[in-house]
Amino acid sequence: MEASVFEKIWMSPAPSKIIAFSWQLLYDRLPSKSNLYRRGVMLDAGNQDCMWCAANLESGTHLLLHCDFAQTVWREVCKWLHLDIIIPPNLFVLFLWFYGASSNKKVRKGFLLIWHSTLWFLWKARNVRIFKNVIKVPREIVEEIKVMSWRWSVHRLKISPCLLYEWMQLPRYCFRR
Repeated sequence: MEASVFEKIWMSPAPSKIIAFSWQLLYDRLPSKSNLYRRGVMLDAGNQDCMWCAANLESGTHLLLHCDFAQTVWREVCKWLHLDIIIPPNLFVLFLWFYGASSNKKVRKGFLLIWHSTLWFLWKARNVRIFKNVIKVPREIVEEIKVMSWRWSVHRLKISPCLLYEWMQLPRYCFRR
């Protein structure tokens, strides 16, 4: 399963910087609190809690998939895409679920773009909270995902340009143009 994901991850039209971020996440190489502590960068063992829920260690998988905050974002993104989601056990399964959510090649590429965007904006929200003490709510993050994925899709997908209001309402329609 993991090998299949690593073969497909670069098929996404997301910017290479964002795909590289996702690649690092899947290899558990992000500077999450638990990774920083394990590497000896953070010396306080008691400061590894998730910055959103404080109920679990801040690992990449918890922070970007299993935390209630992240799950709210994923549910809203899937609702926007008209997909029903059950939160999977890991990010590999989530990637393959997004990949297989459509048999249409253009829609699949669009879904992968949004998968990468969601991870990226969750991570950015985490960093803004830690480094600037700005708290974003899930709805703000979902709106950022919608706008930026639209911008990236206009430049990177081989589709007719779609207006932002169309993208906000019916992204699947935009993928099929």
